[in-house]
Amino acid sequence: MHTELNSTEPRTDVRFRCPHCQKLYATSSDVFDEPKPTFDCHQCEKPFQLSNEVNSFGLYTTESHKISQLKACPKCDAMKPLEVDECPMCGVFESKFVDYQKSESPVLFELTQIWQKVLADFTRTESHHQFINACHQKMALNFAFSKYAEMKTTMGHDLTCEHYMNQVRLRLNEQMKAEEAHYYNTVTKRWLSRQQTVFLAVGVLGLGLLIFNKVRPTFPNLTGLVVAVTLLAFGFFVYSADNKDIKL
Repeated sequence: MHTELNSTEPRTDVRFRCPHCQKLYATSSDVFDEPKPTFDCHQCEKPFQLSNEVNSFGLYTTESHKISQLKACPKCDAMKPLEVDECPMCGVFESKFVDYQKSESPVLFELTQIWQKVLADFTRTESHHQFINACHQKMALNFAFSKYAEMKTTMGHDLTCEHYMNQVRLRLNEQMKAEEAHYYNTVTKRWLSRQQTVFLAVGVLGLGLLIFNKVRPTFPNLTGLVVAVTLLAFGFFVYSADNKDIKL
């Protein structure tokens, strides 16, 4: 709470100087009804606080007013004073929550730290790109989308949130297409592997029949056919191993 400043007057009994520009001020003693009265200097326009201690010149001492910096809570994203550990909104202690994230989910902790930089300056494009790229690399684009969705709920209709939510959607679609292609290739490779197994089995069976027919002639009229099938089976097996695009 800022107190009104008066020019120097003889009837006032509280005299002090601005700690920034040394401008002299005076006011009445009821200024100390407030624990730490705060002023804005008319000359330099900087804030300062007044204490009830008097220096050797008979002036009350002053000091620069430290403006509390705000920081987003790592759990609920509510803004809280930087020096305060407990979040006034969700009640979580930042230090304990950070230690928990480090041990339980290092990836989530890393992404949350980057998100804190985004919140520190929501207008900085580089911070948004760094956050989305990191989520993409860690396969956590859903996490990025949820963070922007939460911010949109908090801020209402916001074009910045909409813009980056659309970017995340595009990357999610690309990621899904890549996963589908990977799945298709994996299934295709397994299918071709089964083909090779069939070719090898037919070739080994044909070779076994030829050896058996040689030892104990059983189907001399089919020897040529068995030889042909065996050679074809081994040929397809070798060809399918070299050429992954083979289809029957």
